[in-house]
Amino acid sequence: MTSTDNLRQDLDYVASAVRRHDRCSGVPSIYFMWAAIIAVGFALPDFAPTLAAPFWMVAGPGGGLLSWWLAARDERRHGTIDRAEGRRHGLHWLITGIAFLVCWLPVMRGAPIEAAVGNFLLVAGLSYALAGVHLERPMLWSGLIMLAAYVVLNLFALPYTWTLTGIAIGIALAWAGISVNRSRQPAIHQ
Repeated sequence: MTSTDNLRQDLDYVASAVRRHDRCSGVPSIYFMWAAIIAVGFALPDFAPTLAAPFWMVAGPGGGLLSWWLAARDERRHGTIDRAEGRRHGLHWLITGIAFLVCWLPVMRGAPIEAAVGNFLLVAGLSYALAGVHLERPMLWSGLIMLAAYVVLNLFALPYTWTLTGIAIGIALAWAGISVNRSRQPAIHQ
């Protein structure tokens, strides 16, 4: 092995150690975008139920693609391109997208949409919570709120559960975006 190869391995080792220490906490604009999408989309079943499915058919994939673009742009701006991290994120959200498609199976077989909407919340809650454990810690709280809302929706069926859940998740995501934004700002020395 040449000294150049040894140097490259040493630098890769140091870079991976730094990356593990500087755990990805997310892109603020993605948190803010999903806070808005979820707040609006979760209110639709309570106030305009016929618009909920079309909204999510557009906002879900569109938000996913926009998230991908915003994350790639953020990496380029900050010079922190980590392909392995990007693949983990991509695989996580691809599997989530496939799970959302699977949630449509009962509806495609003739079941009313109301019978399947809880499954979407369960998949989203698990996906966000697991993303919070394995990818970006701020997502954990939004996922736990979704899972709690799933329980409330199935056990109690309170009025405006969807709207209240959307507001709570929107606040949690907005707070995550604010926190990430603050952590990215350089410290001011006096």
